[in-house]
Amino acid sequence: MVKVKVTRNYQVTIPREVRSKLKLREGDFIEVEAIDQQRAVLRRIIPPEMLEGAWDKEMDQAMAEVKKLWRGWKFPKTYA
Repeated sequence: MVKVKVTRNYQVTIPREVRSKLKLREGDFIEVEAIDQQRAVLRRIIPPEMLEGAWDKEMDQAMAEVKKLWRGWKFPKTYA
């Protein structure tokens, strides 16, 4: 476990060992979920737009639904 400090802008640096395990690179997206008042979970996510062309025609309808959900999700103003 590695300790990190929250800056005055509420930013943290993700330690190298965590970035490696999550295979994070600059520009990647992560999801942050508060489990309780003491814990949060980071998950690497892949925007649906990055998956285009990775499936056959039968997946088009499912992908359209995923895109609809993704576009409805908004970043908090601090990240936009």
